[in-house]
Amino acid sequence: MSLKKFTIIAGPCAAESEEQVLQTATAVKKAGADIFRANLYKPRTEPESFQGCGNIGFTWLVKARQKVKIPVATEVRTPAQVDLALKHKIDLIWIGARNSQNYDFLIYLGKATAKTKTPVMLKRGLAMRLKEWLGSSRYISQSGNPHIWLCERGVATFDPLATRNMLDLQTAWVAQKESGLPVIIDPSHAAGRIDLIAAMSKATKAAGLAGLIIEVHPQPQKALSDPQQQLTPKQFTQLMAELREVKWKK
Repeated sequence: MSLKKFTIIAGPCAAESEEQVLQTATAVKKAGADIFRANLYKPRTEPESFQGCGNIGFTWLVKARQKVKIPVATEVRTPAQVDLALKHKIDLIWIGARNSQNYDFLIYLGKATAKTKTPVMLKRGLAMRLKEWLGSSRYISQSGNPHIWLCERGVATFDPLATRNMLDLQTAWVAQKESGLPVIIDPSHAAGRIDLIAAMSKATKAAGLAGLIIEVHPQPQKALSDPQQQLTPKQFTQLMAELREVKWKK
């Protein structure tokens, strides 16, 4: 499955309120984003951390799609969440890094989305080799849904004090070439800091990869998760202007 244009997915790390979702969806759509993203369930390292708004977030996403006229995307972690996403006709669902080798779940997801043909974006695991990443994608496709996007979100680095993860554009480029699947780059999670997002985003487009997924929050300093890696709407608008100057050729 190939994308016909360089695709931008943008929105907050987590949906925190209906107001925040609608405000951010409006801002990223105005700036030129193609798809609005927001997590409803947060698989956090520490159980005391914000775990997401839960099922109520589907109502907010549907309202954003209706009012802002933008497709919506979110992460799913369980079969029940897959069923809810399909019930609400979420336009793009993705599998996070921690679930990327949960094969029983991938099989369930492939079967559940076979009829709806809902695109599924598979994030690369923290230490996932290319063979493993592409193998996981085939668990989905061979279960009935060939509409798969891959997502490079950075692999574990030996220097976490410098960046959160290490963005591996090399393997992302090889994955897209060898699989024929579009590869979306997540510079927000890879970098873990906003000053690297613009440079990594422009490198992504120049390399001919399929698109970006970028975290944007109306007030990052007040975000309930990952405030250090979310752009403001103003910063995102500036990034979109800079990206338009970069030539894209797949």
